Amino acid sequence: MKLLPLLITLAAWAGVLFAPQGTVSRALQVFVFGVLGGVMVFFGAASYWWDSHMQPDKKSAFVLICGLLTLASQGVTLLRAVRDDEV
Repeated sequence: MKLLPLLITLAAWAGVLFAPQGTVSRALQVFVFGVLGGVMVFFGAASYWWDSHMQPDKKSAFVLICGLLTLASQGVTLLRAVRDDEV
């Protein structure tokens, strides 16, 4: 279960580094990884809260952290888009 969030996070950061300069590709990347990051944050936070109260020995914030990193990568993508458009 931890492999999928890790792969999504790595793909999001790879998109930041290797994405083409096109507006459509960046918009699609921000939308897709933004939705995936939001879903991971939601379910990661719910899982962490549930496991910390119901199964304290199984609590892990891995999915939550991967979701936050994915959303952070999209913030960097937006900043790069704004910076590249100004030049």
